[in-house]
Amino acid sequence: MKHLLIICLAVIGFTGLKAQDVFVPINYKALEKKIQKSELEIADPKKGADPKIWIKRGEIMLTSNEVDLEQVYEGMSPTSLILFYKDPVITTEELDERAYDVYTYPRVKFYFENSILVMWKKTTWIYESPLQEAYNSFVKALELDVAGKNKAKLTEEFEELKSQLKKNGINGYYLGEKESALKSFELVLTINKLSLLNDIKDTVLIQYAGIIARELNQIDRAIMHYKDLAKIDNQPNTYLLIKEDYLKLKDTTNAISTMEAAFEKYPDTLNVVANLVDLYIRNNKIQEGLTTINSTLEKNPSKGEFYYWKGRLLLNTEDDDRITKALESYEKAVSINPDLYYAYYDIGFIYFLQGQDLFTRSGEEADKKYREEMIAVATDNYNKALPNLEKALELNKTNKEIKKETLDTLKRVYYKLQLMDKYDEATEMMKNL
Repeated sequence: MKHLLIICLAVIGFTGLKAQDVFVPINYKALEKKIQKSELEIADPKKGADPKIWIKRGEIMLTSNEVDLEQVYEGMSPTSLILFYKDPVITTEELDERAYDVYTYPRVKFYFENSILVMWKKTTWIYESPLQEAYNSFVKALELDVAGKNKAKLTEEFEELKSQLKKNGINGYYLGEKESALKSFELVLTINKLSLLNDIKDTVLIQYAGIIARELNQIDRAIMHYKDLAKIDNQPNTYLLIKEDYLKLKDTTNAISTMEAAFEKYPDTLNVVANLVDLYIRNNKIQEGLTTINSTLEKNPSKGEFYYWKGRLLLNTEDDDRITKALESYEKAVSINPDLYYAYYDIGFIYFLQGQDLFTRSGEEADKKYREEMIAVATDNYNKALPNLEKALELNKTNKEIKKETLDTLKRVYYKLQLMDKYDEATEMMKNL
C-alpha cells in the first residue's frame, strides 16, 4: 500500500537538514558519554526528582535517534549524501520486488530509487528505542513539574518527538516493518491526547494507524483506532469499516450495534441504512429492520432506495402476502428513482422464479386443463419478468456480477419463450463480459 506513504510523505515530510544549511555532524562518542551521565543522574534521588534532568535526558534521546540522519532531507540525491558522508559501499538490493541502490556506511544503510532517497535502515543504535525513552523521560518531567514552570519547554519537546516519530513511522513502513511503523504512529496519537497539547485530534494519523493495523490483520487494534476516528470525524464510512472488522471477527452483535449507532447519527445516509438492513436480514432480525426502514421512510419518503430495502425485508418475512408486498415496495422504489437497476432486477427475478416454479409443477400435473392454466400463468410471469430484467441490464453500467446474473436469467426466459434471436444476443453479451 505504497500510495498511503506517498500521501503521508506529502502531509508529514522528512524533517532534518535542508540543502542550504551548514551541516555539523553529531559527535557519536560524546553522545555515548552523555547517555552514560544521564543514567547516573536519573538514578540519583535528588537529581532524579528534578524535571529538568528528565527533559535533558529526553533531548539526548532525540539526538540519539537523529545520529547519522541529521543531514537527511526530502528528495536527497546520492551526490548530496556523499557530500556529507563521504564514500560509501554501493550495492543493489531488492525489497518487496523493487530494486534499490544501497549506500552503506558503518551504522546505517541508505536506499535510493531513481536517485531519490526513499528510506534508510540503521544497523547500529547508540540506544535501543530512543524515542520511546524520550517519551518516557518527557512524561516523567511532566509529572515532576507540578508548578508548570517547564510547560512551554515540554510542549516544544513533545512536538519535536512527534516529528521524529512520524519520520520513523514512514521509514519503517517503507522498509516493510509495519509493526514498528504502527507503534511510532500510535505513540504520536498517545502524545496528542496529553492535556499539555490540548488533546489534538489528528484524523489523518488515526486513519493511517487503522489502515496499518488492518494490514497486519490485527483487527481489534484497527477497531480501536476507527472507533477513535468515529468520535471526531463526520464520515459515516468509518462506521462501515468498524462493522466490516467486527464481521471479520465473526462478531455480528457488535457489527449490528455499530451500524445502529451509525444510524442514530446518520439516519438519512443510504450506505448506513443499506448496511444496517442487510445485517438485519442476514441475522434474521426482520422486525428490527422493518422498524428501522419505516422510521427512515417517514423522514425520507422521496428516496427510492429506502423502498428497495423495505422490499428486501418484506421478502424475508413469513407473511403469506410477502411477495405481493415486496413487489409493491420495489415498484414504489423505481417509480421514485427510475435508475435503480438492482430494483428492476429483483422485480424481474421474482417473476421469473414464480414462472419457473409453475412451469416445473405443470410438468407433474396430470389434469390437462389445470396444467394448461398453470402454463398460461407461468408464461405471463415470464412476460412480466422480461421488461424488468431488460431494464436492469440497460441501466447497470458498473456491477458485472449482477449483469451476469441478469443475462443468465434473461437467457432462460428467452429460451422458454422461444425468443431465440434475443437468446443468442444475450449469450454473446455474456461471452464479452
